[in-house]
Amino acid sequence: MSSTKAVSSKGNKTFTPRPPRSAEERLPKLYRALTDQVDDGYFANAIKTCKKILTLDPSSQAAYQTLLFLHLQTDDYTSAISLLDNPPKDSKDALEFERAYCLYRLHREKEALELIEGKEGRKVHHLEAQIRYRLGEYQRAQEIYDDLLVDVGSSSSEHSDILTNLNASSSHQTFATSTYKSHLSSSNDVESNVPSLPTGWSRSSSTDKKAITPTTATSSTAKAVPEKKGEKKRRNKLPKGAVVGKPFTEDPERWIPLKQRQSYITAQAKKKGGKESMGTGFTQGSTAQASHSSGGGGGGGGKNKKGKRK
Repeated sequence: MSSTKAVSSKGNKTFTPRPPRSAEERLPKLYRALTDQVDDGYFANAIKTCKKILTLDPSSQAAYQTLLFLHLQTDDYTSAISLLDNPPKDSKDALEFERAYCLYRLHREKEALELIEGKEGRKVHHLEAQIRYRLGEYQRAQEIYDDLLVDVGSSSSEHSDILTNLNASSSHQTFATSTYKSHLSSSNDVESNVPSLPTGWSRSSSTDKKAITPTTATSSTAKAVPEKKGEKKRRNKLPKGAVVGKPFTEDPERWIPLKQRQSYITAQAKKKGGKESMGTGFTQGSTAQASHSSGGGGGGGGKNKKGKRK
């Protein structure tokens, strides 16, 4: 049955499925949800919402730019570049600066420099200075930071950032031009650059040095660890019945409790004169005989005592 056809249920009531909502009804709710997610910092959910909006409205510039911002905010520069490769149909802004920034963060500095070279703007100059610094062009980076520092107030946060980058560029430039080269020797003679030996090292002869002989080493160890007199070495104890140099077979029942071993049961049976049994060493008949004999002896003794008293 189709979803549009009424389905009969219990009684006279009928159920009609609700038709899907149109894009005009869903988009306002999605935009409100996107605003709340971005404000609260739920960027992963906001990315999903942007993709839903672009599915319903592929020409939405707001959702497209928001999705690009979210990729940059979450450091997902590969996804940002793939998004820039597929802009909306009616998009007029090429977003070359954003592409150059993504390439810079992906360590593709030369491609990023080609996109922004010759363009104006403070953000473009900042990015160009960072690219020049990473490429080792410290002199050019220092010049760009000097130009940016002129138009910035000393109380702004940008001023401190520019000063930090400027100091780093100038220190690297100084090291590359003067400090590093001053430590390089202009002479081609390698042996002349070898440092000399300490004073007095060559005058001392080998005979002045005391060599450690094996006798001195043994005497020192003997003094360090004196031997104890009268100390006997411990002998390893052998099992019962074992003799050194002769084959010995251990008792296979050594792990069983003593009263459950067959040797113990046999010994107890022989000692009491009864038959072998499991666990006690006696049979029921032997116990009865023992009790009967002990009872008879007791009775006879009692009669004799009574007779003596009379």
